[in-house]
Amino acid sequence: MDKSKLVYIIAIGGSAGSLSPLLTFFDNTLIDKVSYVILRHIPADARSLLREILQKHSKLEVIEAANNMPVESNKVYLLPPGHYMTIERGILYLEARIGKRNCAIDIFMESLAADFKERSIVIILSGGGSNGVKGAMSVKKAGGAVLVQDPSSSEAHTMPLNVINSGTADHILLPGQMPEVIMQYVASHLSKLVKQPSLKRKSA
Repeated sequence: MDKSKLVYIIAIGGSAGSLSPLLTFFDNTLIDKVSYVILRHIPADARSLLREILQKHSKLEVIEAANNMPVESNKVYLLPPGHYMTIERGILYLEARIGKRNCAIDIFMESLAADFKERSIVIILSGGGSNGVKGAMSVKKAGGAVLVQDPSSSEAHTMPLNVINSGTADHILLPGQMPEVIMQYVASHLSKLVKQPSLKRKSA
């Protein structure tokens, strides 16, 4: 089996109020054949301490993404402030964000859907606005999974509510419940891949 098919990427989008649920999520995250990309709204001129904070809660290595960086299993990649990021053939590409409009979550998730299809998983955490809706719709259409933080547990409701109202949410959960659902999804898909009969058979 192609090793690339063993890698699932979970893209996590959030803005206001998303730090606490993000830490809770990683407190419960297991080590498996997956990688994580975190997309948060951070001003271009801000110095983010997320890597240092998150590393204390994660069993996985936390890295700030760089241009032309390949995604590897059991690592967490952070979107640098002031950038857009896409993925193609498992490689991360960065582009400086110009202007105040921030649609980094949708841009990455749409590229993830095109690249990883059913091996794409997105999580929408607390935040304001509608960023994440287009990305979630793309992943859902590509056969991936969409998990949304229960709005009743979020500090800012509009991001999760807008994704829920778009009809794309497969699961509406508390952050601490999400890792187990992700592992079940990955295990189910890997099982299907293993059980698929070989297309190449020797003639009798």
